[in-house]
Amino acid sequence: MDFFSSCVPDQVSLYYYVVVAVCVIGALYINDMFSKMGSYRSYGNKQLISYGYDNHNGPSLWKNLFEAAKGHKQSPINLLTPCAIAVPSELHPLKFSEQFHHTPYEMKMYNSGLNAVLYAKWSGLMRPSISGGPLEQEVYNFLNVRFRWGPDNHEGSEHMVDTKRYAVEMQVAFMRNGDNPKCDLLDAALSGDLLMLSYVFMVTPIDNPYLEPIIQALKSLKFPMSCALLCPFPLRLLTPLFSKNYFYYEGSLTFPPCTEGVKWIVQPEPLLISSRQVNKFRKLGACNCAPIMSNSRPVQMANGREIFYYD
Repeated sequence: MDFFSSCVPDQVSLYYYVVVAVCVIGALYINDMFSKMGSYRSYGNKQLISYGYDNHNGPSLWKNLFEAAKGHKQSPINLLTPCAIAVPSELHPLKFSEQFHHTPYEMKMYNSGLNAVLYAKWSGLMRPSISGGPLEQEVYNFLNVRFRWGPDNHEGSEHMVDTKRYAVEMQVAFMRNGDNPKCDLLDAALSGDLLMLSYVFMVTPIDNPYLEPIIQALKSLKFPMSCALLCPFPLRLLTPLFSKNYFYYEGSLTFPPCTEGVKWIVQPEPLLISSRQVNKFRKLGACNCAPIMSNSRPVQMANGREIFYYD
């Protein structure tokens, strides 16, 4: 073998070098992607300045970065029953559509790097919707479900009910006349068409069986931007339906850009969740590879807003 032929790699060596090169390029791309995610968050076609829930990018700093966060109708708030304006619910009962009882053909969970989000698709154009009550004749169609939690079982919910915080808060997003399921939550907020339906969870020793499909899916969401399919189930199993005994007020998104004009319906009667189930949320990975220990915003000033209680 002459000098030149000895310098030419055989097929195995060439394959090895190609694989190494691809891995290096891929690693550089992923590193660049995550470094950008540390600087920006994307919502649909929009990019926002980075935010998070740590000391260097948490809620206490959002007013310096997002103009809307300085507003006087921010969420969440402390919902005080004695201070709320009582409204007889029998005059305008809250109405949940029949689609809450229908099983979607697809259901999946997604780790956004800051949150666990549930999406679902139903056959045809019909999706679960809400109307009546303070919404009157307006119809709001389902978008997605988001969960909020904290570092321990004594905090995690964003809203407080009569000065009490709970371990978890589940926020179900709806869009007014939203026939396009691809519209995101930020689009709905910017257009003033967003409704948030909120449930709080209290820790008990026993697992909540209706939450278990969600909890099982979380095992596949250890990394940001990961996704997991669920065995579909009717939304009513996750979101108990009610027509009275709830709070209503106008507030904002609880995360940047903290857009105001969001309608909130909060069910004050806590649902149940076990400590084991709450801990599964805390094992989700953030974009900085650390676990998401908290993703809730502290309560904001009510600033004289009218808070209604439909009894």
